[in-house]
Amino acid sequence: MANKLVDSKSKFNIYSSFILSNEDVSCISLLYAPLIGSDAFLVYMGFESLLSRNNLKSEELTHGAFYDMFSLSEKTFLDARLKLEAIGLLMTYVNSDGNYIYSVLPPLTPKNFIKDASLGAYLYSQVGSETFDYLYNHFKIEKIDKQEYKNITKSFDEVFDSNIDDLKTLKKFDYILGKNTNNSIKVKDINFDFDKFIKEINIDYLEFGITDDFKRKIINSSYVYGFKVTEMVSLYNDSINKFNYFDYSIFKKKANVLFTFLRNRKAPELNTKSNDNIKSNDLISYLDNSSAERIISDLVPNYDSKYLNTVLSIYENIDLPRGVLNCMIIKVLKDKGGDLPSLSYFKKVAESWVLDNVLSTEDAIKYITTLKESKNNIKSESYGKGNYDISGGYEEL
Repeated sequence: MANKLVDSKSKFNIYSSFILSNEDVSCISLLYAPLIGSDAFLVYMGFESLLSRNNLKSEELTHGAFYDMFSLSEKTFLDARLKLEAIGLLMTYVNSDGNYIYSVLPPLTPKNFIKDASLGAYLYSQVGSETFDYLYNHFKIEKIDKQEYKNITKSFDEVFDSNIDDLKTLKKFDYILGKNTNNSIKVKDINFDFDKFIKEINIDYLEFGITDDFKRKIINSSYVYGFKVTEMVSLYNDSINKFNYFDYSIFKKKANVLFTFLRNRKAPELNTKSNDNIKSNDLISYLDNSSAERIISDLVPNYDSKYLNTVLSIYENIDLPRGVLNCMIIKVLKDKGGDLPSLSYFKKVAESWVLDNVLSTEDAIKYITTLKESKNNIKSESYGKGNYDISGGYEEL
């Protein structure tokens, strides 16, 4: 029935869940239309035009009225409808009475259309290399050269005053609501020269330019693995995907392989430090400034290199200061006998710490010291299938 001509007397309604933007219209006109043809383009835009802007639903119409409105035959309409369905722009429903519902779907973004393994290839084949390059450049976002400009954008707290005096409570609810806290967004590692790194890489491989997110990931990775600029540049160059863009997922895999190689090569030179040598008044500095490699190797000298992938995920997904996270990692490693659980486990631990107002490195040290002193009065909290033992103090680490 789906492939049969639609009787002009049958009725239909159109539904949608989005409002077509100017970019959507350009994408359909220039990228989809060469593949689906002008009739399918006309039907799609006709459906969109009949939608009410208030509820994104059309009035009930007959197919005959639609045919007359856009000068379409039953055969032309059916062919156009099937093309729209096949390319992902329309879903069609019919009931036993022969009445239809058409659900209009949004187009892909121009970037995703061109990068799509099937659609991009079909478009290239349809329009040829010269026109394809023209379309690609038409939708390509021009990068703004801001090297000679200084960023003077004000932060929220520089413009607005807060009436909330209890900053710790504010930070707690920022975390609970999934907001980034200011002291966990940036990692300042004086041992890594990001400006030098930028000068030695080809930034044309960065799809969106040098963003804050890219900078954060590079500095985080250098911090976690203990890599120097030359090593990070080499990893960057080896992490370009088939679309000629830097791919962070490839980068992480390469970083893990390189770290394993370097550690095995330098294994005889590794020195394991005893935590007994860390004085209490140096704990905050140790937790705030030590690399993840040092933090873990101080407790587990022969740890699996995959531990660093987990630590990197912890740094990127848990919005707590670096010192607090390092303290948490050490505590969990000690409790688990050197085993490092998954990110989900640490998220649950982090929720517990935040609810107890552990929001700074000093808070973390005091927190687990207090737990040590009162371990006989505190029960372990259960999370899912495993237990997180919160007893024991920092002296045990």
